Amino acid sequence: MITVFDSLNIGFYFAFIVGVGLYFARKSKDTSDYFRGGGVLPWWITGTSAWMAGFSAWTFTGAAAKIYETGTYALGLYYSNIIPLVVLLLVGCYRFRRLRVITPLEALRLRFGPGAQQLYTWLRLPIMMIFGAFGLNAVGVFMAAVFAQDVTVVIVILGVLVAAVSMLGGSLGVAASDFVQMLLVVTVTIITAVLALAQPAVGGLTGLIERVPAEHFAWGAIARPEFIALWFLALSLNTTFARNSLADEGAAKYMMTRNDRDARRMVLIPLIGSLLGPLIWFIPSMAAAITHPSLAGEFPLLRYANEAAFLVTARDVLPQGMLGLLICGIFAATLTTMDASVNQGTGIFVRSFYLPVIHPTCPERRLLIVSKVVAGCFGALIIILAVVVNRYRSLGLFDLLNQLGVSLAIPLALPACLGLFYRRTPAWSAWSTVLIGFAASYTAKFLVTIDVLNAVPGLGGPHTPEEITVFSIIATVALVVASGTTWFFFTSLFYDRSTPAYRADVDEFFHRLSTPLPPDHGRSVQENHAFPATVGKLSLAYGLFVALFVLIPNSLGGRLCYAAAGGSMCLIGGLLIRRYGRRSVEPAAPEKAVAKPGQNIA
Repeated sequence: MITVFDSLNIGFYFAFIVGVGLYFARKSKDTSDYFRGGGVLPWWITGTSAWMAGFSAWTFTGAAAKIYETGTYALGLYYSNIIPLVVLLLVGCYRFRRLRVITPLEALRLRFGPGAQQLYTWLRLPIMMIFGAFGLNAVGVFMAAVFAQDVTVVIVILGVLVAAVSMLGGSLGVAASDFVQMLLVVTVTIITAVLALAQPAVGGLTGLIERVPAEHFAWGAIARPEFIALWFLALSLNTTFARNSLADEGAAKYMMTRNDRDARRMVLIPLIGSLLGPLIWFIPSMAAAITHPSLAGEFPLLRYANEAAFLVTARDVLPQGMLGLLICGIFAATLTTMDASVNQGTGIFVRSFYLPVIHPTCPERRLLIVSKVVAGCFGALIIILAVVVNRYRSLGLFDLLNQLGVSLAIPLALPACLGLFYRRTPAWSAWSTVLIGFAASYTAKFLVTIDVLNAVPGLGGPHTPEEITVFSIIATVALVVASGTTWFFFTSLFYDRSTPAYRADVDEFFHRLSTPLPPDHGRSVQENHAFPATVGKLSLAYGLFVALFVLIPNSLGGRLCYAAAGGSMCLIGGLLIRRYGRRSVEPAAPEKAVAKPGQNIA
C-alpha cells in the first residue's frame, strides 16, 4: 500500500513539523508568548488554529466509520456545532479577549476565587489529557492500518513527535503549523472526495446517492425523527455551553487575537469550516460503502475495521505518493488538537497552580523553562493514556467520544459559562454546580434504562440500537443542564453574604467584560507582519515540495492533483509574503496591565 513516494511525503512532513518547533523555540520570550502568542496574532491565523483544534483524526476514523455505517446521519453531529458557533460569534468570543489574561482559568479565579481555580485546574487537566489520548489513539489506529504495524508502537512514535513539537514551539509554533497543516488537510481531502466521486463504481454525486445503502439517506431506518431531533438539540446545547465557557480549550484561542473585532472575525473560519468541511469528508466514506461493503477482512489488525473507510477509498483513488500526503494531513488534524491540549494544559498547570501556589515570585524566564518541562511531561502522559485507551476501549470512537464529552465536559462548562453573564452568585457557586453536574451525570447512568425510555410519551419501543444510544446522551444532557442551572441560580440567594473582597473581584471581572479593547489595540508592524510573513514562507516551502511530485511517474490526472495541491499552497504562501513581507519593523506596544496588585493575571 505504501510506496517510497508516500514514505518521502511522510518523512518530509515530520521533518517540517519538527523544524517549525525548533524555529519558534526561541521566539517565546515569556509565558504570554508561549501560551497565547502575546495576544497580538492576526485573526485569520487564530481562526484557523481554532478550527483545526476542533477536529482530529477522529474525523477520518471514528466519524468515517459512523458515516460508512449510517451515511448522512452522522452529519447531525457536525452541524450541531453551528448554533454554538453563532452564539459564540454574537456574545462569547469577544468576552474572552476582554478579560486580558494569559489563560482562561486565571479569569475564572477572578470571577469565582482561588478555590474554583484550583478545582478546575485539577479537573480540567485529566480531562484534557484523556481527550488528547483519544485523539492520539485515533490517529494511531489509522496509521497502524496504513502501515500494517502494531497500534501501540505507532502511538508511541507519533506521541513522541507531538510532545516534542508542543514543548518546543509553544502557541506560536502551534499557530504557524496549524495554518500550513490546514492548507494540507483541505487540499488533499478535496482531491480525495473529487476522485472518489469519479470512480466508475460510484458514478458521481448522483450515483453515490443512488447506490449507497438505503439507510444512508433514509434516517428513519436508523432512528425515529423525534430521537434524531432531541439528539441534535442535546448536542447543540452541550456544545453551546462548552464553547462559551471559560472551561473550554477554545477560550484560550480567542485570547490570542488582538481585540474585540478580530475575536469576532476569527469565529467566521470555524463557522464556515463547520458548514463546508463535512460535505467534503463524508463522500469518501460513503463511497467505501459501495466499493468495499465489508472491511473486516481487509484490515484484520483493526478492532473496528469500519474506521478504515476513509483510508480505503483514498488508497483506491489517489495517485502514487499522495496517500502519504493524506496520511500527513490526517496526522496534522490530530497534531493540532494535541498541540492545543498540551499547550493549554501546561498553561493551566503553570499559571493556575505552579505560579500562585508553589512559586508566586517566579521570574518569567524561569517560568518559561518550567512551562516547557511540564509540556514534555504532559506529552508523555498522553502517550501512556493513549496506549491504555487502545487496550481497553470497548466502543467505537464515535459513540465513545460523544458519551465522554457529555458526561465530563458539560458539568464543568455550566458555571464557567453562566458566570460570564450572571454576576450575583457566591464563590462557591462554581465548584458546587460542578459537583451537582457530576452527580447528575453519574446518576443518569442508573436512571436511564429501557423502562424509563418506554415511559417517555412518544418514545416507546421497540427501539433500534441507535435510539438507545442517543437517548442516553439526551437524558444525560437534560438532567445535567436542568439540575446544574437550577442550582447555580439558586446560589444567588447567598451572594449578599459574600466578602467585600470577593465582590470587588467580581466587579473587576465584569468591568473588564464591559470594557472593549480599542480597534488599534496591539497593532504594530513587528507583531502583525513578521509572524504572518513567516507563515507565508512556510506555506510556500511546503507547497514547492508538494509541487515537485508532478515529476514522479503518474498519469496526467495524477500529476494535475499534485499541481493543484502544491500550487494552491504556493499561491497562498506567495500572497502572504507579498502582503506582509515588505513592511518596516516597529516596536510592539505591550498590553496594559489591568490586574490588581498581587493577582496572577496578565
